[in-house]
Amino acid sequence: MLRRLLTQVLSKNPHRPTAAAAAVRIEAGAVVFIVNTDEPARVLPGAEMFSELASLRLRTIPIARALAAARPVYFLPPALLAQESTLDALARADTLVIAKFSTGDLIKQPESFEILLEWLPEVKAGTRLIADFSDNYAGYNEQYRTELLARYQRTLAQHCTLIVSCEALRRELLPHARHGIHVVEDPFESPQPRPPRLTMRDPVHLCWFGSIGDPNLETTVEGLSRALAGLGERRAQLAFVTHETRRGMAATIGARLAAQHRVVTTFVPWSLAATWQAIDECDLVILPQDHRDPWGRVKSHNRLVETIRGGRLAIASPIPSYLELASYAWIGEDLAQGVDWALSNPQAALERIRAGQIHVSSRFAPERIVNEWQRLLAPRASAAAQAPSVPAPEEPGARLNLGCGDKILPGYVNVDVAPSRAGKPPDVLCDLHRLEPFRTNTAQEILAVHVVEHFWRWEVVDILKEWVRVLKPGGRMILECPNLLTACEEFLRNPAAGSGPGPEGQRTMWVFYGDPAWKDPLMCHRWNYTPQSLGAIMTEAGLVNIRQEAAQYKLREPRDMRMVGEKPSDDR
Repeated sequence: MLRRLLTQVLSKNPHRPTAAAAAVRIEAGAVVFIVNTDEPARVLPGAEMFSELASLRLRTIPIARALAAARPVYFLPPALLAQESTLDALARADTLVIAKFSTGDLIKQPESFEILLEWLPEVKAGTRLIADFSDNYAGYNEQYRTELLARYQRTLAQHCTLIVSCEALRRELLPHARHGIHVVEDPFESPQPRPPRLTMRDPVHLCWFGSIGDPNLETTVEGLSRALAGLGERRAQLAFVTHETRRGMAATIGARLAAQHRVVTTFVPWSLAATWQAIDECDLVILPQDHRDPWGRVKSHNRLVETIRGGRLAIASPIPSYLELASYAWIGEDLAQGVDWALSNPQAALERIRAGQIHVSSRFAPERIVNEWQRLLAPRASAAAQAPSVPAPEEPGARLNLGCGDKILPGYVNVDVAPSRAGKPPDVLCDLHRLEPFRTNTAQEILAVHVVEHFWRWEVVDILKEWVRVLKPGGRMILECPNLLTACEEFLRNPAAGSGPGPEGQRTMWVFYGDPAWKDPLMCHRWNYTPQSLGAIMTEAGLVNIRQEAAQYKLREPRDMRMVGEKPSDDR
């Protein structure tokens, strides 16, 4: 059921604000969202707001409402940045969040976004700039034949900390994110999961839902056509759920499919309620996506998650976000094969859906996503007030404690991606993938305690190379992490005890996967190491004199290990 619109409507087609909106008043310490809306407005705690734009429903409205319970929060159209009075008012804000805009917004209202790009370098020092991305804008340049999209993306990455909707988009934008980049996934919207079902009706009921436009038109037609081929001689009924403005395009797609297959297409005007009903009434959901184009392969998990919540099996293309959930759907290039598998293996399909509903209920829960946003947007404490004796990050000879969490060590510059752990803020807030605040050849020591196991294996060498960059010649890198070798030996000694999720698994299963008590995928271990394998990676990253020393933190030996290496001196 659609949420009632009580307080304000966020428009799908922004325009230049009226003269009545010219005077903008912003309280000190406020969070301001530059957002796709007609008029400036203060967000009130508990206000009910709705937008047809998924990016606003999922990635702006719930966060703004939660923040408004403790801080002043405002929505501001980008066009108002042209007014000097607005810029003066924004000087009082603590944090500015540039919400996600669609490619259509940028192309149809270029003057508003040109103003935004010109304004960014003028933001006063100390004001935190955040930009939310759900798309690789630069990937659309060829389709729209404009350089504005790529320039918009490049400029925001130069001036703002980036928040993105999935790991694939983070990897795409990471080389350009000068102030760090964080993944905050989209939450699900459906209020309750539906019972899993897969029937063998005649005709087979299929569903497609989402946004349709020129960039994804052919991919959608080809994918749906391929899926229909998997039905063989069976008839099909396809519910096509999209915005009312795309009714004509949907009719064209239906005609093209009907010319090749035994299918009747029904157009369903988009709404949240209509989408959930269409999922509930179908047998399979088909989600074709271009997994090769730079704009297509970085889409979020959202549609697949809603399908799983709806209790239906998704047959989907292998974009990275969907592959992360491959155990709970059918993911692959040949959608015909997926449809055939689903109809031939209904019990296995139901088991995937049931397991998926458990997984997404915690990982994509709205309260968890909102909490992650609140953590990233939390008010910043003064590092100087917290630790006045800590050397400045640019001071040569500084010692860095990377991924410090709540372990604030005296004599170190404590660095973390989280604004606070257990009420203890780091000295420097920074994405560990790119140590942008630190100059080359300045740190005498880098310490990372139980950090490397949280990175993917494919990215860890590049991450360590970035850390080596910051070390001065002859400086030491110290890595402490669980020892995979001793954990395996401990597990084999007593598998019954070692396989438990509680403290009994602290030296075994926690090493392999992380402590499940966190209930947070970000706290899971993504790869584990032996002294030999980690030493080889440190060598590949450019360190020398690699050696194992006695672990000094956490559980120490034998569960943990400490590997030390040095950056080659200038005379080598």
